[in-house]
Amino acid sequence: MSNNEHLSLDAVHNYWRDPKEPGNLPEAYITPIERSQYLYELIKKYADVNAKILEPGCNVGRNLNYLLEKGYKNLAGIEISENAVNLLKSTYPELGKNAVIYNAPIENIISDFDTGEFDVVFTMAVFEHIHYESDWIFNEIARISNSYLIIVESENGVSGRHFPRNYKNLFEPMGFTQIEENSFLNRTVRVFKKIK
Repeated sequence: MSNNEHLSLDAVHNYWRDPKEPGNLPEAYITPIERSQYLYELIKKYADVNAKILEPGCNVGRNLNYLLEKGYKNLAGIEISENAVNLLKSTYPELGKNAVIYNAPIENIISDFDTGEFDVVFTMAVFEHIHYESDWIFNEIARISNSYLIIVESENGVSGRHFPRNYKNLFEPMGFTQIEENSFLNRTVRVFKKIK
């Protein structure tokens, strides 16, 4: 796929602010609990319940809520969709009260975090939608990640809103070493540890 087939940055943002396809509506992200279980099993291998954790693209908060139920308390999320954030607050009221949720495009908020602020940053099917024009955010992700980066992403997406990249090649030059690689739901799973 050539670059000119990709949506513009504004079009990608507008799509995720208010998706129309049933599979990408905020409501569709409440039920696939096996995804949250998988992430939890990964995260608990590397971080205890006191870890400060950020999920860029948290949508309705299913993953964060699962972590909250398992005892994790220092949770934060970034979500572009106001509808998803409102649904998060009504579906998971405890999470809405206890987590810090930033309702903004990642480009607008990521630089505001302190260096090394989060012990774990994790994503599932979010980085694959970061426009090539916003590649600079990955340096910011590396900067704010103190210990671990856990990503579950398509590295060869095939739509106008998928931006394929190899995350090992991306993050290792930024001071991380990959310590685990797997696949889950046709996505590449990579766990990185910050080299200190």
